[in-house]
Amino acid sequence: MTLLRLGGAFHGRTSRCSPCGTVLTETCACSGVGSAKRGLRVVRIGPVLSNGIAGIRPADSGLDTGVERTMGGVPTFPHGRPLTWADLEAMPDDGHRFELVDGVLVMSPSPRPVHQRVVARLLVALTAVCPPELEVLPAPVDVVLADDTVFIPDLVVGRREQFSKQALIGPPVLAVEVLSPRTRHVDLELKRAKFQEVGCENYWMIDYDSPWLRCLHLENGVYVEQARSDGEEIIELQFPFAVKLSAQSLVR
Repeated sequence: MTLLRLGGAFHGRTSRCSPCGTVLTETCACSGVGSAKRGLRVVRIGPVLSNGIAGIRPADSGLDTGVERTMGGVPTFPHGRPLTWADLEAMPDDGHRFELVDGVLVMSPSPRPVHQRVVARLLVALTAVCPPELEVLPAPVDVVLADDTVFIPDLVVGRREQFSKQALIGPPVLAVEVLSPRTRHVDLELKRAKFQEVGCENYWMIDYDSPWLRCLHLENGVYVEQARSDGEEIIELQFPFAVKLSAQSLVR
C-alpha cells in the first residue's frame, strides 16, 4: 500500500519501480531506482510515518492551491493542507482504490483472485442471514469516518439509513479486511485503531494463507476478540447478527 501526500496535479497514470512495484516513484523503498514515464509528475518516498508506512510527498512545490479541474479534466490538489473527502471525490476514476487517512492519500494495489474469493464467499454467507434493517456490500464502498478519513473495507455492513448515493456515512456496523502482503500492517494496526476510535461495533480480519478469521467486537470503547476460527474450526457469532463461519470455508 502506497501513501501519497499530493500537492500538485495528479494525472491518473502510473509508473512503477521494477524491483518493488512502488507507484509514481523516483526513489523507492526497495533501494532500487525506478524510472518515471515522460510527462508524469514524479513523487519521492518521504519519511516513514509513525505507523511504519512510508509517506510520499510531491517532488516539486509551490503548486496551485484549491481543488479545481484543468481543461483536460485533471484535478489539481491543494498544497500544504490535508486532503478531504471532497478532494477524493474530485479524483479521476482510473481503476485504483484510493482512501484517506488523516488527510493522507492511500492507494491500494489490485486484489489477488484468492482475496476476491474470500470476499465473495463471505458476502454470500452474510447476505443469507442479514436482517432487513442492515445491508452487506463488498468493496468498493467509501466509508466516511471523518472529512479527512475515508476507508474502503473489503466488505462492509451498515444500517440502510447510513448509505447515501455516494458512500456510507459514519462508522459501519461491521468492517471486514482480508489481509494481503502489501496491506497487512495497515489492516492489522492502522485501520483497526481508526475503526475502534470512531466506534465501529465490529471489525473482522481474515488471513487466507493460514487461514484464520479473527472477529473483534467493541466493548467499552475497546476491541476484544469475540471469536477466532483457525482452519476448519466453525465459530458461531452473535454480532452484528447470528452466523456460523469457518476460515477454511471462505478460502477453499
